[in-house]
Amino acid sequence: MVAAGVVLLGGGLNLTKDSDQLVGDSRQAEKLTEGADFGDRPAEHLVASVRRGTLTDQQVAGFGREARQTYGGVAGVAEVDPPILSPDRTTVLVNIELAAATDDDDAIEATAKTLLPLTDRFAAAHPDLQVGQTGEGSLNAGVGEQIDKDFKRAELFSLPVTLAILLLAFGSVVAAFVPVLLGIGAVVTALGVTALISKSYAVDGNTQSLVLLIGLAVGVDYALFVIRRSRQERAHGLPVRETIRVAGATAGRAVIISGVTVVVSMAGMLVAGGMFSSLAIGAMIVVAVAVIASATVLPAILSLLGDRIDRLRLPFIGRRVGREARIDGPWGRLAGAVTRRPVIWTVAAGGLLIVLAIPALGMRTSLPGVESLPQDLPQVQATVKLIQAFPEQGSTIDVVVGAPADRAQEVRAAMKDARTDAQGLNGIAKGSVSIETSKDSTVTVMKLPTPYDESDHRTVDAVAAVHATVVPAVQQALADVPGAQVHVGGVAAGTDLSSWMDSRLVPVVGFVLVLTFVVMVLSFGSVWLALATVLLNLLSVGAGYGVMTSIFQNTWAEGILDFTSIGTIAAWLPLLMFVILFGLSMDYHVFVVSRVREAWRSGLAPRAAVQLGVARSAGTVTSAAAVMVAVFAIFATMSVLEMKQLGVGLATAVLIDATVVRGILLPAVLAALGERAHRKPRWVPALHD
Repeated sequence: MVAAGVVLLGGGLNLTKDSDQLVGDSRQAEKLTEGADFGDRPAEHLVASVRRGTLTDQQVAGFGREARQTYGGVAGVAEVDPPILSPDRTTVLVNIELAAATDDDDAIEATAKTLLPLTDRFAAAHPDLQVGQTGEGSLNAGVGEQIDKDFKRAELFSLPVTLAILLLAFGSVVAAFVPVLLGIGAVVTALGVTALISKSYAVDGNTQSLVLLIGLAVGVDYALFVIRRSRQERAHGLPVRETIRVAGATAGRAVIISGVTVVVSMAGMLVAGGMFSSLAIGAMIVVAVAVIASATVLPAILSLLGDRIDRLRLPFIGRRVGREARIDGPWGRLAGAVTRRPVIWTVAAGGLLIVLAIPALGMRTSLPGVESLPQDLPQVQATVKLIQAFPEQGSTIDVVVGAPADRAQEVRAAMKDARTDAQGLNGIAKGSVSIETSKDSTVTVMKLPTPYDESDHRTVDAVAAVHATVVPAVQQALADVPGAQVHVGGVAAGTDLSSWMDSRLVPVVGFVLVLTFVVMVLSFGSVWLALATVLLNLLSVGAGYGVMTSIFQNTWAEGILDFTSIGTIAAWLPLLMFVILFGLSMDYHVFVVSRVREAWRSGLAPRAAVQLGVARSAGTVTSAAAVMVAVFAIFATMSVLEMKQLGVGLATAVLIDATVVRGILLPAVLAALGERAHRKPRWVPALHD
């Protein structure tokens, strides 16, 4: 299967275009402009600002001559435009038009990279000016290189960190490598299957990253659960084959139940639809492959290795690992204290999680623009300077009209009439509205620049004002033009998509909770346990949301985590974070509950079973969670704000779940439920047996 995955992956994945992700009215605007030719060329922008004072006309003219001498005639450059002086006379702009087609991203980026060294020399020759280069090509190149560096650093550290934690968990080198290999195999196989599916159904570009993240997480977790149980049984004196059978009937069964619930969680993204559908497909495939591997390949590997799985044992640590956890150990003593007063501990731990979750009620989401990129990149700094001096070069709200070519004059007249009203709206920069018509005269665009960041709530208000004021005015003026279409695009695409993502969260949460409840009832037989599972996982995810909101919508942690708050959370993050956290939470939850159920079936009283089950499972859960926290924490070091939010949000949520929820709240709830956590109503099928 892995070999087949490698072969299938060799053909690459067929990815969706950015425009395919758009929704609502902005999607219609994109369809109109996508094939229209406005005669524009892609361009790079040379931006220079004085450090003090203002620029004279002679300085601006001289700057333009030098720019033409520097960039004119360079391969890929079509024309160097005359310099443009900002209204406050502090900044000069030179547009460098490129010979590439507007949709030829590779050529645009290649030419931009060629120009960057010239810009560095240009800046060195003008120490009295702040000189920078920006544009689609240079910005993509700079940010892309930074992201590549971030991911390479993450890859460089994540594998050693994972192995180090697994070495501590298993005490031997051979045992530590098995979960990593299983996770890698699951990822490669799943990516191959996803690549095959993408030939007929294009997938989102982030699918590969999500498959890698989820695949390594569940692959390592599942192998860790089974191997730890097998080695514990071996320490009791059972033969190798018998330890594998026992581990499969206990930890292996828990893995299958957990895998089913994780697949259900990931399937929630199918309910969301849109860009989340392909993410769901990749995530569901990799979890299913990891479950199959843990039920088939892993037992085979354990059988082949036998006691050799303990080879290259670490001194001191290796001797202790593999023994059954003692009930008088730290986790056992804590579980004992919790089960003696379960109501008090439930109220205390539950109250703490509710307090942590409260900031999530004020969560604001957006799809940020340049403000979320690494602010120390020269291209980003040049972009910020460009937008400050020339607002029309930044975010624009585009009113797009499609109409018959012979009515183009009427369309332009309607646009000009509406321009006055548009310029009077809050959130629209004054005096810089442009109107462009395509060469075939079928599409006309009025660009309304906004001085605010894309994540700013005032941008959302400005888009709403354009919808409410400008669009009706244009529609009324063109009422007698057959087939006239009026849509709003530009920065509105981000606000539309952000609103759509927000609207999908509740249906996804509801779908996942209902199906998880059903799976838990069928797996364990107890309605009370299933209800507790849903509530505990909701508290866990809510606490993660709250911590992330508290950190990134405020400024108190900026110096600690090296970021600048933009006051919002990435709109795609709450939904994605929910399904990932809910899935990982179910891994730990099912494993702990399975050990408690096993102890109860052996004849122990419910509270004694909780203490023993937690004592025997807490070490494994802690090790699995430590791997996830360490890997996610590496994402928190990335330069792009959205990835930093993802890393911090996942790391803190998993830490809270593995400690407060599984170490305190779950034992307290199980102890409070008593026999009700294990007994089934007559109407529940006995599948759990």
